[in-house]
Amino acid sequence: MRSIFLFLLFISAPIFSEMEKVYINHNNELRHYLIYKPINFNKNKTTKLVIGIHGYNGTASGFESEVTGGFNKLADKYNFIAVYPESVNFYDGTTLVNTFNDIVRQTNIDEISKICLSDKERYVYPKYPDCDRGRCGWAPCVDDAAYIKSLIDKFELEFNLSDVYMIGNSSGGTFVNSFMCKYPESITTGVSINGMARLGFSCAPDNPVNFISYASLNDTSVPPVGNLSLDGLFYDTQETLINKWVEKFDCKNIKQKSYKHNERFEETIFSKCNNQIVIMSILNLDSDHMWPEAGYDEETGISSYTNFGTCVSDIQSEYKIPKCYRTNNRWGSEYILKKLFAIDNID
Repeated sequence: MRSIFLFLLFISAPIFSEMEKVYINHNNELRHYLIYKPINFNKNKTTKLVIGIHGYNGTASGFESEVTGGFNKLADKYNFIAVYPESVNFYDGTTLVNTFNDIVRQTNIDEISKICLSDKERYVYPKYPDCDRGRCGWAPCVDDAAYIKSLIDKFELEFNLSDVYMIGNSSGGTFVNSFMCKYPESITTGVSINGMARLGFSCAPDNPVNFISYASLNDTSVPPVGNLSLDGLFYDTQETLINKWVEKFDCKNIKQKSYKHNERFEETIFSKCNNQIVIMSILNLDSDHMWPEAGYDEETGISSYTNFGTCVSDIQSEYKIPKCYRTNNRWGSEYILKKLFAIDNID
């Protein structure tokens, strides 16, 4: 009887996977990332890898839990490995400052100092210690693109990967743009969520890679139309960014459509490009600077709050910032994933 009871207990126990924190030394600096392997992960079979890049003052665990509404649940559903790198960071007083270095091309202090309003007219961001990125600069001086590339190389040795995808939010989306220009051969498709390049820094890669640019019409933090943000920084428009890609890869087919998926969208697909890549531009006509459907309100028909992921779950409890508490399911995360995984099948 006891053996039968133990057997029943075993087969009725919930099957789950846990997210892990992994420390790694890169260029003499100790860094870490979070990794989640889906419940049906099989090391002997091919699997997809999705890398999530947090935005300014976001965190790796904040991206997983609050920004996306629990991205690991989608990793289970679609059977992919999810990785969330953490940026370098410091405390400005009691405020944790962390973001990725989104400028990867050669530049200088004078150029960066011209892409914002005067100090009296703008918000002056705290600067990383021992790092001068010019008057308008606020990103760290570390080579984050090389760091993420080293992680991808590491994962390709550890896992049997079929595809590598990268999704970035806000300044993390800006980083994705830059990463693809420097290391396009490292990923299958990159997705930038509300992450325009700073003025004059839009780029297109030399080698083929699929690209999805998602932006929100009412975004005043990283505006996709116009150039000036609410905090006094200048950005390239979404049109400028997309045109660079379309011209670079000589895309010959354009398909446009408008639709409503709770919120209203305009979507443009550029195909029949060189090397068979696909470029997609999505503009949310109802939302502002937030993840797709970040707290969608059915009564008003619009998203109800901005969530930057400035929080941590228990796995990053060493950071002195609030715990994440918004972990509701959101159609926006699955909406983006479906676009991401389907883009290879677009003619």
